[in-house]
Amino acid sequence: MGAHGINGIDHLVIVVRDLEKAQDAYRRMGFTISPKGRHGELKSANHTMMFGAGDYLELLAIEQPHPFTAFFSDVLKTREGIAAAALKTDDARAAQRLLVEAGYPAGEPVEFGRPVELPGGAQQARFTTTPIDGVSDWGGRVFLCQHHTPEVVWRPELIQHDNTVTGLAALVVAADDPDATAASYARLFGTAVKTRGPARVVPTGSAPIVVADPAALHWGWTGDPALTVKRPFLAGMVLTVADLERAQQALQKSKFPTVVGNGVLRVSSASACGAMLAFAKEFDLGALIP
Repeated sequence: MGAHGINGIDHLVIVVRDLEKAQDAYRRMGFTISPKGRHGELKSANHTMMFGAGDYLELLAIEQPHPFTAFFSDVLKTREGIAAAALKTDDARAAQRLLVEAGYPAGEPVEFGRPVELPGGAQQARFTTTPIDGVSDWGGRVFLCQHHTPEVVWRPELIQHDNTVTGLAALVVAADDPDATAASYARLFGTAVKTRGPARVVPTGSAPIVVADPAALHWGWTGDPALTVKRPFLAGMVLTVADLERAQQALQKSKFPTVVGNGVLRVSSASACGAMLAFAKEFDLGALIP
């Protein structure tokens, strides 16, 4: 277990206004989409894209106002996109105690679940999450997520994607002061910030967090509308693919504009519900940020 009981990035939460439109967009890009799930007591619904590397993406829509999802509702007043990073932990309650001892405003753990439709009938996926609120440098909500039933959500049929994505290679954060934002993340993960040209890279235990200002990100995602969002914010991600040619073919079928260069396929946030996407066989920061 890493610093404060955190083992890396578990998944990214992409908040959307129209869940069916969002899942259609990601399906067109070659992702296998899980059946619709509902967090009944939390009044929210989702689709997920599960990866063999042990992480995933979540498309989340708010069906009715609820205190637990108020942050996401506030984000949706101005934009869609990545609103939260869920972090891996083996024990959400033990991690909460470690975070409080370190001075973080970690809230009480929340247990909840959602039914998952499986060939043999529905089963309950169960989670415990620990919110960490009040740290504005992160540019989004950060919470811990403990999976009690990983076998229910990481299904063999769900981790195979036409675009051959195998996992999250990096979370990209846009910030006017990359040094401050990266330092704040590094303290949380107990790691040291690495300087890569204009970018700052924070090891997490799994996919790293890349922090850069809009000018640096503009080089990789030219003219992306997300770069006008108030900063800092969780701007996008890099996804690892097993076969770059198949990934490009899947994106061509989607009819979404795709920028190809330096071994990277880039999709604008305008096509991906507010999230800037990049697909690459190997993560090379220099191919995205000069």
